[in-house]
Amino acid sequence: MFSRRSALKLLAAGLFLSLSGCTMWEQKPTAWSSATGAEQFERLLWQEVKARNWTEVERRLGPTFVEVTASGIRDRGQALERLKALDLADYSLGELAVRPNGADMVVAYTITLRAGSGGESSLRMLTVWQQVKGGWVAIAHSETGATTP
Repeated sequence: MFSRRSALKLLAAGLFLSLSGCTMWEQKPTAWSSATGAEQFERLLWQEVKARNWTEVERRLGPTFVEVTASGIRDRGQALERLKALDLADYSLGELAVRPNGADMVVAYTITLRAGSGGESSLRMLTVWQQVKGGWVAIAHSETGATTP
């Protein structure tokens, strides 16, 4: 027969195990292999940019990738050079909206970029993700400065 102390330990262990699978906060993917949707792809891409993991960033941009910003249109190589030039210390994403478009996914969101020098900028972004044989790649990206209404 269980003592009261043993029963309390067993109850506490059961409670811990039942709650360990739950969380109040969204779990962010830590690897591309565990990502399940376009929002997570976008978050992972920005994690890779912040970590300056250029091999992985390049791998996630499709061969015909195109980027449109206020300063012009860039191809894949030009977009990579622009990302490499960022002095990105941190970032935060908000207002995420994911829309399926056939086999593709469109992600619209706001981002706040914080530079190592302390500067900050807010942008509205749109990325089109396409499923290919090796996973998902971004094929198009657009950004504009964010203004408050």
